[in-house]
Amino acid sequence: MPDKRFAYGLKKSLTEEPDDVSGKSLTKAQVLVVHRIGFVRSGVLSLIAKSMQFAVCGETDEAPLARELFLRRKPHLVVVGLRLSGADGIPLIKEFRNLNPVAAILALSEHADAFSAQRVFRAGARAYLTIEDAPELLRAFDEILAGHPYVGASVLPVILNNFANGSKNSRGSEINTLSDRELEIFSFIGRGVSVSELATELHVSVKTIETHQMRMKEKLALHTAAELRQKAREWLAKSAVSRIREDPEPAYATRSASGSLGE
Repeated sequence: MPDKRFAYGLKKSLTEEPDDVSGKSLTKAQVLVVHRIGFVRSGVLSLIAKSMQFAVCGETDEAPLARELFLRRKPHLVVVGLRLSGADGIPLIKEFRNLNPVAAILALSEHADAFSAQRVFRAGARAYLTIEDAPELLRAFDEILAGHPYVGASVLPVILNNFANGSKNSRGSEINTLSDRELEIFSFIGRGVSVSELATELHVSVKTIETHQMRMKEKLALHTAAELRQKAREWLAKSAVSRIREDPEPAYATRSASGSLGE
């Protein structure tokens, strides 16, 4: 179980400026934690709290507050989840990269996925870990601060397997033509989210969603909205099957057994 007292203390600190009176925080690299799952954030905060090199300067599950904290606290490191409350983490990674190219960004996913790894590195992240890679978190911080890319132990076999089987999976390469925003909408469509619901979720107009749908149909050589929905469902199903084959044991079970995040 997460340390609720520690999590409460961090939430309280969001309304205050970092305490640098003692001078101790000035010697530590400041970390901003952005993830939608509370116990994952708590686990990350606990790991950082035990470190002598890093200190948390803010945490949230919302993209708007994450932007505010990023600009106000100017972190050296940012941990970003791929799914946030009402937002996709990929555009946020891009935004952070544009705002401050020096800040090192680590993407923290709930599961290993080669395509997601490609997206996060393309967006500007320097590291990609899953929640079961928690023991590697501080080492990953050291590596990306030194300018080296880092991939978690649970992710590397998936990426290598995807690379080795690339020619066999050429049918799915068309999905790579979608932009990050289009892919985000594509995944929502595959889950059965309607155009109006999607517009509300992403805080855009229905017209904007329809424009994205039109572009996706052109890129995927589809003709109707029904074909697009079917394609999205098939892609999500294929992705889920691939994850099960690569990691038949759920990440949460592995995490509980190994005693990583959330304890």
